[in-house]
Amino acid sequence: MEIQGSKVLITGAASGIGRATAIAMARSGARLFLTDINHKGLAETSRMIAGDGGEVCKYKAFDISMYEDVKVFSDEIHRDFGPVDILVNVAGIALFAQLEDMSHDHWKKVLAVNLWGVIHGIECFVPEMIRARRGHVVSVSSTAGIIGLPWHAVYAGTKHALVGISEVLRYDLKKHNLGVSVICPGAVRTGLVKTVEVIGNKDAVAKVRSKFLKIAIPPEKVAKQIISVIKKKKFMLITSLDIRILFFLKRHIPPLYHVIMRLLCWYMDKELLRKKES
Repeated sequence: MEIQGSKVLITGAASGIGRATAIAMARSGARLFLTDINHKGLAETSRMIAGDGGEVCKYKAFDISMYEDVKVFSDEIHRDFGPVDILVNVAGIALFAQLEDMSHDHWKKVLAVNLWGVIHGIECFVPEMIRARRGHVVSVSSTAGIIGLPWHAVYAGTKHALVGISEVLRYDLKKHNLGVSVICPGAVRTGLVKTVEVIGNKDAVAKVRSKFLKIAIPPEKVAKQIISVIKKKKFMLITSLDIRILFFLKRHIPPLYHVIMRLLCWYMDKELLRKKES
């Protein structure tokens, strides 16, 4: 699908992958509709795009976990601009924690944003795309959406769900001439790395964050990959070679995958709990 001239809605556009994708889309000639809960960051993204000669038709800050707010935004867009051509669900939050350290509120918060937020976007925008018989739906899942990362129970649950929803929509929407893609990033250098809640020893968490940033790729690289996936109508994108290898092992050599995941779990426990136990 062509980006030039397309109306593109992006959630989570105030920073990270969302901001990078918005900027890349604008440079490719898209007309943008942006949202994020962070009003200041969202306004800054809009200014950056306008300063670069891009077009932001509308932006609005709200919580995508609130269906009513998403519906109002979609109604405004459909009334003034018609259906969007491309929906990019990026907004999400993360949590690293062992099951016994998680509260019910932890589960509710991550599910509300990562799963219900995406569902709200699909509910409010895709029916009009179906009626227009044109479009592409992109949802940003995660490495945690295809493999069982330790300390990631609720986060992985939401991200696995996005892969499942996307796979069903891939076939359900084909008859309406809509494409579907799901993005599974590995380590990406975004603000989420610094803000993600990790329930573990603070010093150990800082050390793990530092190691993560050393292997993380810039969000601009992921944004370029997302645009390529849309143009080529590709279903799944795994952004990192190491994760592609691990996913291959999961599907084709399960015993080796099992050993690697046990070692990864041991490493996470050792690093994030080591001082807590001493």
